[in-house]
Amino acid sequence: MVSVVSSSPDLEHVLTQVVDLLTRATDCHACFVYLLRGEQLRLRAASPVYAHLIGRIGFGIDQGLAGWSVRHRQPAFIRDHASDDPRTNYVPELEEERFQSMVALPIPSRSQEPIGSIVLHTVAPREFDEGIINVLSRAASLVAGAIENAQLYEDAQLRVEALTRWSALAQSLAESTDRSELHRIATAGARALLPCDVCRLYELDVEGRLRLVAADPPADDTPGSAGVVLELLTSPAPSSARRAALGEALGLVDAPAAALTLPVAAGEEQRGVLVLAAREPWPDHGTELTRALGHLLAVALEKCDLIERLTEENVARELFDAIDAADLPRARGRARAAAFDLDRSHTVVLARPVTGSTDWETDGPRAESALRRAVPGAVCDLRSDELRALLPVSGDGDGATRAIADMLESIATQCQLVIGASDARRGVEGAVQSATEAADAARLAQALGDAPTTLLYRDAGAYRYLTHLVEHGAPRDHLRDAVDQLSAYDRRRQAQLLVTLERYLAAGGAYAPTARELNVHVNTLRQRLERIEELTGLSLADEDRLALQLAIKLARVRPAS
Repeated sequence: MVSVVSSSPDLEHVLTQVVDLLTRATDCHACFVYLLRGEQLRLRAASPVYAHLIGRIGFGIDQGLAGWSVRHRQPAFIRDHASDDPRTNYVPELEEERFQSMVALPIPSRSQEPIGSIVLHTVAPREFDEGIINVLSRAASLVAGAIENAQLYEDAQLRVEALTRWSALAQSLAESTDRSELHRIATAGARALLPCDVCRLYELDVEGRLRLVAADPPADDTPGSAGVVLELLTSPAPSSARRAALGEALGLVDAPAAALTLPVAAGEEQRGVLVLAAREPWPDHGTELTRALGHLLAVALEKCDLIERLTEENVARELFDAIDAADLPRARGRARAAAFDLDRSHTVVLARPVTGSTDWETDGPRAESALRRAVPGAVCDLRSDELRALLPVSGDGDGATRAIADMLESIATQCQLVIGASDARRGVEGAVQSATEAADAARLAQALGDAPTTLLYRDAGAYRYLTHLVEHGAPRDHLRDAVDQLSAYDRRRQAQLLVTLERYLAAGGAYAPTARELNVHVNTLRQRLERIEELTGLSLADEDRLALQLAIKLARVRPAS
């Protein structure tokens, strides 16, 4: 026996030799060696006629004569009618109905904790005397040392193999830039690391809900599985009831013997959950390496996000550049790359920071995120001083744009922006026109006030016809000079002469309606109008009132220097 147990570090070789030696030494018909794995006794060696069952037979320590010897830490002996003894556990594959006598001895570790059991069967009734029991007990002690040494060797080999697999898995995750490929590598890799029978990957969507994105072996999601997974996250060592619930949620026939739910997180950012289940308990080193996989996968997914975001940003920027240049073929191509259907009704919005705002680095990304959440499928182009977006809408014309006006107004208020929105149109030519309208509306919204607001292009009134005069130069005449003088006077004196003149002209030169709108007495209105004529040299009764109104509106769009 000493020669056998010291012959090799290979556990399977040692156990095979031990079985052969004990069979010959005791003249029994069958010898079995069971080793503990968790709370289960697993068949690890057997006489040649039963060798094909190695690894396939297992039962709990509360079952069978082997379990009894392990629980009580002493030999157990049945002289005859073994199948009638309540301590036996009938296993059809072992043909136990053939055997009359059985003996089981615990295999003690160095700490005297049982690590398995040796079981002998005989066909005829037999008395195992004290001498044989002593021999078996000494043999079990020697075998225990060999088993522990072999297990250390085996565990070291498994760790090396696991680390090798881990290294290859880490390299594959680091090299992959495709999200679907990452999912496949992670789930298949996790199964190989532990190993386990089922691996599923859930990711958090934009609303914070778990959804199944990958499974190995492939499987569809089952109702309620995400809820079970979330419960298991709070239980590092799941109870049997929770394992049973997980097995049902994963569509398994039996409850898994081992289950693990790993948060996929980088730093404080949660990305999802990796769920693993196995029919057999797994080694500790496999669990350790798999836990590290959660962090590594989260980092790889962040890299994918960055690549996708940069790719999307480049495509969006190229799309808007093509629209600005009215390069229709290129715009169509970039829209296809952005997965945006220009033949569907759409609108263009342009957002800029409110005058005086200095936090565009924060407000710009916030606005982009809000737009993407509010309008799935939006194509956004965030630049250093503005945000442009192409938004799919339902319907055409005024109604389609007004349907998103409240949403745009909310984003403008939250992020301190002025937003211009075009009418809804279809086609690449429509996108070119809409981009111009959005830019005009944003320019007008910014020029006409210093507070967050949204201006729909069709609500800009007469200003729509004046925006391009600002760019190309409006006439410089006595009316424009007069308006500039009044604007400067109002700024110096905190007066309202220009507003008074604008309201007076809008009322068609009628005193009473103008006074009511300004909430002043008619005499006060007359005094203001006289002051206007005195400062500017205008004769309001003789001037071209339409031209004067247009000059005031131009001043609103582009204040006089």
